[in-house]
Amino acid sequence: MKRKVIMKLTKKAQLLLVATVLPLLLAGCTVQFNENKEPIGWLYNYLVVPTQWLLNQIASVFNGNYAIAIVIVSILVRVLLMPTQFHQMKAMLVQQEKMAVLKPYIAEITARAEQATTPQEKLAIQQEQMELYKLNNVSLMGGIGSGCLPILITLPIWSGLYNAILLSNEISSSDFMGINLGAQFLPIALATMAAYYVQSVVSQMGMDEETKKQSRSMNYILPVMMFMMTFQSPAGVGIYFFISALIQILQSWIQNTYIRPKIKAQIDEELNHENIVLPQRTTPRKTAQKATQQETFAQRQNKPGGRNAGKQNRR
Repeated sequence: MKRKVIMKLTKKAQLLLVATVLPLLLAGCTVQFNENKEPIGWLYNYLVVPTQWLLNQIASVFNGNYAIAIVIVSILVRVLLMPTQFHQMKAMLVQQEKMAVLKPYIAEITARAEQATTPQEKLAIQQEQMELYKLNNVSLMGGIGSGCLPILITLPIWSGLYNAILLSNEISSSDFMGINLGAQFLPIALATMAAYYVQSVVSQMGMDEETKKQSRSMNYILPVMMFMMTFQSPAGVGIYFFISALIQILQSWIQNTYIRPKIKAQIDEELNHENIVLPQRTTPRKTAQKATQQETFAQRQNKPGGRNAGKQNRR
């Protein structure tokens, strides 16, 4: 029960972080204008102008096709971010696999907490669970950075691309297959939302059902958020979001098909039942006698000639 509450708080913390930081970043990523309505400021000089230059250079190779230029920029950005994202994915997978290995011990602690007769006993047992996490290097809050950081990193890129399109007559007036890159386009927003939903589902491959259930809300929150951002942006920015989602689907598939099994084997070897560090046991008063009887029964089973005799040394 304690773990479920903490995991729910972790998800709420992720959403709160995005909801709080996102408006601040967007407010800070607004291009300023002088009295002659000319763009000025660090954002324009160091982010928008270089983005416009890069798009112009790539588009010139493809006969002025800015849609292809945006696709190439999207791929370049994702390739540059890939090492960081894979590192975050690996850290997140390690925590998930550790939680899976510790699950039987957590269940046993939870059962004892339910038998507690006083608030003090229950608190002591719950602290024992947190000590179990600490002793085995499990971080329940590790998912916050892993879940939100990729979005926060790409926001300045999105802002640069957004303003590069709006502030360039060449880019904003260009079109691709009848789509004006400088105008809003609902089908791209819908396609982006669908792609991010698929990415959320693929990213949960290999998770146990309990973890999937706890992460289910993110399957809908992130796609809806990306739909709103894409629909309010020019179609050129929508293309960037859509291509980014497709690349993330591929990354998630690689993560769960090739990386997760290796991490699982590594964690199983590192945290087998002999290597798990257990905290000092707290036994509620009403179950103390029962626990003693269980230990006596286990000892009796391991005596010479007992049912489990020799099993402890068998390999």
